[in-house]
Amino acid sequence: MVTPPLPDRLARLPVNVRPQLGETTDSYIRRLARANHLKPSYLHCFLCGPPFWLGKPQIERLAAVSGRSAKVLQHALSDASSPRGRAKPNPRALRLHQHKALTRLGVDLAVLIQHDALDGRMSIRAISEEWDVPSWLVRRVLTSSIFPERSTRRRRNALDEDAKELVTAMIAKRMGAMEIWTELMDTHNISTSLALLTLQIRDANRRRTAPGQSDQRRQTSGPI
Repeated sequence: MVTPPLPDRLARLPVNVRPQLGETTDSYIRRLARANHLKPSYLHCFLCGPPFWLGKPQIERLAAVSGRSAKVLQHALSDASSPRGRAKPNPRALRLHQHKALTRLGVDLAVLIQHDALDGRMSIRAISEEWDVPSWLVRRVLTSSIFPERSTRRRRNALDEDAKELVTAMIAKRMGAMEIWTELMDTHNISTSLALLTLQIRDANRRRTAPGQSDQRRQTSGPI
């Protein structure tokens, strides 16, 4: 039996960037890429690895190039490959959800706190001051299994109105899904799935061709 060769060891990037607790993997990759003068789209594809070079980056590859252990990344990044992505609520999380400081005037502050952390721009202290809650409670929210399950998936795949306008304009320029994905990540710091962009392009093409088909049917139909 022949043992397959081990993959080459990935080189660590020169500039080390610390992951922010609660931010997304794509956000961390963008910050890591820019600190090392790389295009985020290039680093993202490189971290996904062969054979497809797209999808979700491999945590082991990210750990190798960032100089951070996979355990640290799994703890810090809200959507990394950890049990948090699919965990069921546990008693500790339920006690956290019932904490009075997390509900104010009917607003679930836990979801807002987690959203503030997704792009890695706000520190724990800044989020604590923003929502007037203690820092330990912010950390507890960002490391609990229940909140990323509810909010990260929605932010990861969905596009806000500004992003939708950008995508619509790019589709009008006849840009392909990969071109749009790259432009969003490298120029606008927006991450979304290639599949979602493909669906949007398909829908736009259907809307574009529908009026022409209707006119053709009207021209060919008539009294015999």
